[in-house]
Amino acid sequence: FGIVLLELVSGREAVEEEYGEAKDIVYWVLTNLHDRKSVLNILDDRVASKHCVDDMIKVLKIAIKCTTKLPTLRPTMRDVVKMLIDSEPCKMKSKGCGLEKD
Repeated sequence: FGIVLLELVSGREAVEEEYGEAKDIVYWVLTNLHDRKSVLNILDDRVASKHCVDDMIKVLKIAIKCTTKLPTLRPTMRDVVKMLIDSEPCKMKSKGCGLEKD
């Protein structure tokens, strides 16, 4: 599930030539995490408005937990659902997130 979350927040595919041979989106994300600016470069700029960046970072953190190298350290789907609910990403009332109600 972490791969799907990474695809959603980055706007990238799980496997791209840019990542290099035998590399994937997990490798790309982990090698590009240095500071807040580098995190912002990971996020899909088509979605990452100033109103949604913090929400997208929350989802990115969950995705990273889900793709931990050791499967025993990964959260269960029940835990992932709870983390997503607790993080409240882009609630319907968020402005600029593309989810406003008329």
